[in-house]
Amino acid sequence: MNSALKLEHRHAGRRIVIPPGGVQGLRPGDLGVCAIGGGAEGWAVVHVGPRGDVADLGGDLYFGTHEEALSFAKELIDLWQAQQPGPSPE
Repeated sequence: MNSALKLEHRHAGRRIVIPPGGVQGLRPGDLGVCAIGGGAEGWAVVHVGPRGDVADLGGDLYFGTHEEALSFAKELIDLWQAQQPGPSPE
């Protein structure tokens, strides 16, 4: 993995982590951009649930670069926030 690679990102108040060596170190609520086969086989986006369970958010969708996977994670955050109910009008 490139040593200049930024391992922690923030988007809209959510933490996105590129963990070196798997999902260890991810906390509940985190999104992770995980290398498959050291990145040679692609990149996956995962979410850690409130009980520490890890879900692969892409299913069979994997990305060629960590930048593509990071962009997908940010799009997911934007979609989740768009679905959140806003303040009620007065």
